[in-house]
Amino acid sequence: MRVAVAVLDSQGAAIVAQGSVGFDEEHVAAIIPPVQGRVVRLLASPGDHVASGAPLASVYSAEVAGAGAGLSEARINRVAAEQSLARAQRLAAEGAGSQRDVIDARTSLATARAEEQRAGAVLQSMGAPPMAVGTYTLRAPISGTVIQRSLRVGAEARPDAAEPAFLIADLDRVWVLAHLHESQGAAVHAGDAVEIEIPALPGRHFTSVVDRVAEAVDPNARTLVVRVSLANPDHALKPEMFARVTLRTRSAGVVLLPLSALVTDAGGYVAFVETSRGHFERRAIAVGAELAGRAQVLDGIRPGERVVVEGALLLDAAGGQVL
Repeated sequence: MRVAVAVLDSQGAAIVAQGSVGFDEEHVAAIIPPVQGRVVRLLASPGDHVASGAPLASVYSAEVAGAGAGLSEARINRVAAEQSLARAQRLAAEGAGSQRDVIDARTSLATARAEEQRAGAVLQSMGAPPMAVGTYTLRAPISGTVIQRSLRVGAEARPDAAEPAFLIADLDRVWVLAHLHESQGAAVHAGDAVEIEIPALPGRHFTSVVDRVAEAVDPNARTLVVRVSLANPDHALKPEMFARVTLRTRSAGVVLLPLSALVTDAGGYVAFVETSRGHFERRAIAVGAELAGRAQVLDGIRPGERVVVEGALLLDAAGGQVL
């Protein structure tokens, strides 16, 4: 049998929760075709890393073709309006035309330029070049990894499709979402220290702080989501990986004992405290988080008390308080 002094956990009280890795939703882009068309060429595949502005797919669209024709017509009208203005100005200078003709020609030119700009803006909103002949290009709005692609060559690309044409995420940073029981939410705050273990990555440990605690409880699971942001430069953390999240709250004065000091009793735990040499008190305790072979004791043991840490089960079986 061995007795040791109960000490405080210097890092404060801990809450252990299950969680999962997810995308950093502030750096995820869902690419939706601006207009309906048929896919001509695919330029990016799932798993590819793409830069912002990189082409993802080429799509032929009759709507784009019509918009391109509209822009061409607007350019022709603008050139004609410029020529009409030049002619009106020349005639007015020669005394063969009126100033009113010049004013009308300027108004017509302004209208033609506005229509050309409008037609060009329509093409730009479709992702088509100024000289489009029916084809537009889907481009990546952010740098990241292509997570999902729903398009196929020859298939229809539609703005009202059930899934986005492409899903791109920047995986250099991910979120870990931990699910706490609603009763634990009040103890956790933004800025609290967090330790994370990923079962799929044995031997690796991650540290961070709480970004945000949800303002509402899930009405079905009665849980509160806590969000943690993690740097992921090697992309080892994959979305949907399971995570074991240890949140260090700001509560102080939590005693830490080896698991070998705990004895189960009627659904709870007891420990043996040495009251004097050779004399022990069987005491009910409230146990919190288990951390690396040790348990936090929330109530029942005070710092500095001497606790049986080896042989507690034999002492309990003996049923005596004096040895």
